[in-house]
Amino acid sequence: MDLRQTRAEGECIGALLGVRPWLEGAALKARLKACRSPGILHLATHGFFLADQRRDPNQIAWTASSDMGRFSGLRLENPLLRSGLALAGGNTWLQKGQLPPEAEDGLLTAEDVSGLDLLATHLVVLSVCEAGVGDVRTGEGVLGLRRAFVLAGAKTVVMSLWRVPDRQRETLTAEFYRRLLDGRPRADALHDAQLALKAEHEDPYFWGAFICQGDPGPLPRDRA
Repeated sequence: MDLRQTRAEGECIGALLGVRPWLEGAALKARLKACRSPGILHLATHGFFLADQRRDPNQIAWTASSDMGRFSGLRLENPLLRSGLALAGGNTWLQKGQLPPEAEDGLLTAEDVSGLDLLATHLVVLSVCEAGVGDVRTGEGVLGLRRAFVLAGAKTVVMSLWRVPDRQRETLTAEFYRRLLDGRPRADALHDAQLALKAEHEDPYFWGAFICQGDPGPLPRDRA
């Protein structure tokens, strides 16, 4: 899970927002969990989704070990444990290496996300591959990262539904923020950014992956 490819995007968005981004080893799980309702939360990293496991209905469903089996041979029936984001140290943890306490396991599951304090967060942007994918279950809708961020309190979540090439993803997110900071409503800013990218790449594969869920209006003027 090499996160270096997202550095340019982080630096670009950080410059637009006037903040210093957490890059590479600074993107620690404990540090993110300690955040209290940032006005905007932009996450550019790798996402993962583990499909529902087939199981024998005569067997007990929950059999994961205390260390979660390093995601090997898991039978996780909780959908909020089957999707998440890779942070600093994720590879090292999967390889059973040693990590600083602040890194924890380097994997932010959707269950972890649902416990974040985002009650005053106006916008979350998930610039990750397959971030919007979830598990469809009768009567429950789509479970996954997007529901987790909503449960945490985020007013709006912008996310990608499939992997987008780095250059086009960086261009789209930058154009989105420029329009957003000019006062455009959140949904309109994304739509306009997609149209701008479509002018260069007609194939929707390059510009159609991102969706906007939640409050579509402009950001409050007093955003943190």
